[in-house]
Amino acid sequence: MKIRSATKKDFPGIAALHIRSWQNAYAEILPDAFLNDPLEKEFTRYWRHVDMRTEDVVLVAEKDGLCGFIAVWCRPKPYIDNLHVKPSLRSKSIGTALFKSAAQELLIRGHKTAYLWVFERNRKAARFYKRMGGVITEKAPQSIFKYSIPSLKIEWSDLSAILNHSIQAQDRTP
Repeated sequence: MKIRSATKKDFPGIAALHIRSWQNAYAEILPDAFLNDPLEKEFTRYWRHVDMRTEDVVLVAEKDGLCGFIAVWCRPKPYIDNLHVKPSLRSKSIGTALFKSAAQELLIRGHKTAYLWVFERNRKAARFYKRMGGVITEKAPQSIFKYSIPSLKIEWSDLSAILNHSIQAQDRTP
């Protein structure tokens, strides 16, 4: 598997993977009516026009094609907006590799902390982030495409801990 910085040429593939991942992971969290055509239109448009800046970290994992991505917006504090792995390849350490690679890149750029929001009902993802050293610091609903979704804010006060973190159990990446 190869992990590299994403380019704009990767964005259509990222959009397609993002859509499939949401349809799979959030089937019991968001309505089916939204997870089909509206989601596809929204994410296709989003990745076509995403404002990726030089301070941001967007990485892709490739193994026989695009199999995962992570997007961290550094404006100014690193916000981990997305970590998605192709549904058929989850639990194969791809998410861990992407997460550690992003943490390493953030540290190189001088960042020491990061945070993300995860749907509270996405228990696999929340467990993964906690195993990676994240701490739940807040519970609050987040407005996601006009849906109010109970969510957890997870923070890392020391990104370097991620690099030394070893997941004992099988990786259950979102």
